[in-house]
Amino acid sequence: MVLTYLYALLSGLLSGGALGLTGGGGSILAVPLLVYVVGENIHLAIGTSLVAVGVTSLISSVSYMRQSLVKFKIAFFMAAPGLVSTFLGALLNKQIKGPVLLLSFALLMIYIGFLMATKKNQKKQTDTSDAIRYPRILLLGFITGFASGFFGIGGGFLLVPALFLGANLKMKEAIATSLFIIFLFGMFGLASYLIQGREISLLISTVFVVGGAAGGIIGAFYARRIDQMLLRRIFSVFIILIGLSIFIENLIKLW
Repeated sequence: MVLTYLYALLSGLLSGGALGLTGGGGSILAVPLLVYVVGENIHLAIGTSLVAVGVTSLISSVSYMRQSLVKFKIAFFMAAPGLVSTFLGALLNKQIKGPVLLLSFALLMIYIGFLMATKKNQKKQTDTSDAIRYPRILLLGFITGFASGFFGIGGGFLLVPALFLGANLKMKEAIATSLFIIFLFGMFGLASYLIQGREISLLISTVFVVGGAAGGIIGAFYARRIDQMLLRRIFSVFIILIGLSIFIENLIKLW
C-alpha cells in the first residue's frame, strides 16, 4: 500500500514536471501513469485524474488570479455546457471495456502529440474586434467537458485556442482562464462520479497533486534554461511513442 502512494507521488512528479517544462500536455500523462505505474484500472484512473488535474490546475491558476488574468465571466460561460457534457462523458466511459477505452485514449495521445509537434509560436493577436463568439465558446465548452469526463484530461489543447480566437483574449488570459475552466471540469467530473456511485481514489489524487505541484515548480525552473520548441518536439515524440505502445498492447488484448 505504501508503495502505491510512492508510485502516485512519482507519477504526479512526472506529470507536473512535464507540464512545467512544456507549458501544456503534461496532464495527458496522468491516466497512463495511474494505470501503468500506480496500478489502477482505467475507469478508476480516469476518475482519479479528473480530481488531480482539476486541483493542480486550480493551484496553477492562483498566480494568474493575482494578476487579474482569469476572466471569470467567460470561464463560467464556457464551463456551463460542461455541467451536462462532463456527466455524459463519465457515464459513457462506464459502458466501455477497459482495452477499448485505452485504445481510444492512445489515439488521443497520438493526436495531441502531433499537435504539439506541429505547433508554432503564437503570433500576436491581430483581430481588434471585441466581439465574443458565443456559439463557438459554448460548443468547445461542451466538447471539452465531454472529453474531460470521458478521458479524465484537462482539455487545455482545445480550451486555449477557443478562448484566444473565440473570446478575443490575450494569450496569457486564455491560458489563465483555461486553467480555471479545467478546475471546474474536474469538479463536474468528481460530482458525476459521485452521483453515479462510482469509485474515486481521493487519497491517491491528493498524493498525485502533491507530486504534481512539486514537479510543476521543478519543470518551470528548468524550462527557462531549455529551448522550448526543441523541448516541445521531444516531448511530443515521447507522447506519440507512449500512445503507440498503449494502442498496440490493447489491440493485441482485443485480438
